[in-house]
Amino acid sequence: MCQPGALSWSVRAYDQCKRFEDMAFYQGKLYAIADDENLLVVNISQDHSTGDPQVSRIGQVIEGEPWYPAVFEDNTMRCKKLYLVESHGVLLMARRMILCQVPGPGLCGEVVAGRFEVFKADFEHSRWVKVSTVGADQVLFLGRRCSRAMSVSLCGLSGDCIFFLDDEEENRMDYRYDGENTSFCFFEMRSNDVYSAHPFIFWKRCDEKRPAAWLFPQD
Repeated sequence: MCQPGALSWSVRAYDQCKRFEDMAFYQGKLYAIADDENLLVVNISQDHSTGDPQVSRIGQVIEGEPWYPAVFEDNTMRCKKLYLVESHGVLLMARRMILCQVPGPGLCGEVVAGRFEVFKADFEHSRWVKVSTVGADQVLFLGRRCSRAMSVSLCGLSGDCIFFLDDEEENRMDYRYDGENTSFCFFEMRSNDVYSAHPFIFWKRCDEKRPAAWLFPQD
């Protein structure tokens, strides 16, 4: 951890965060989600000697349900990716289900864009609650480096949709995917369908060694 003006990073190691999928700030606290869908809250305190922020404790606030990848007869494997994003004052978990072609010797895997399921954090009962909509006036932009919910009035789009980057860098590492370009698609909650890129959304790829990222206007 670090803050503007600090002289150094504060580093702590915790076993709970060895396999986290995403993290997000929500109501002044930092939350991280593990690959088993356990939601962790990261408590931040101040180092009395330096005044810098430090991680004092990590606790579990929601326990996820057991989930196991499945390999089918056609040599495809069911996998998932998890995202955290705040929308309308609620912390959401978006679960993207994908099919990956299991690579063989000398072959590269293929990642097929999959559907989304969205859940909200019920802190009172310590559980994830599935929702059927992200809001008629809301759009979610999901990516490994940045995720955000925006009002349709700010981006001129139809609501209740999820735009997502294809995570080219992660696909190459996890599934030996050899795609040349990072792409993005959008998922419509009402129809439960995935569509190709919207012509009015702009994204940027910095250079050939870096994947794409969302660029948001200032509030």
